[in-house]
Amino acid sequence: MRELRRGLSADRLFMMACSFAISIGVTIIAALALTALAFGQVVMIQIPLVATFRGFSAEGGAHAVTVQGSWGGALGVVLLLATPLCAVAIAHRGGGS
Repeated sequence: MRELRRGLSADRLFMMACSFAISIGVTIIAALALTALAFGQVVMIQIPLVATFRGFSAEGGAHAVTVQGSWGGALGVVLLLATPLCAVAIAHRGGGS
């Protein structure tokens, strides 16, 4: 029981919450960058099970983009990015000053 208590201290929980926030931010930034790339280059970018970014030229030559995505796929990416930092937070022994 004491080992579990040490594993779930406030600083470790805070670090785990921050790792999820960081991974959400990285996922959003990557999605925005891919949207901009599809818009500017008029290309289709497909990430299986996550999202498809379709850039195209509308009437009059104006560029446009459509995005189709999966919330489940995005959640999977966030969890994949957050897992290593959470594991480090739980496994770290802490030196304490």
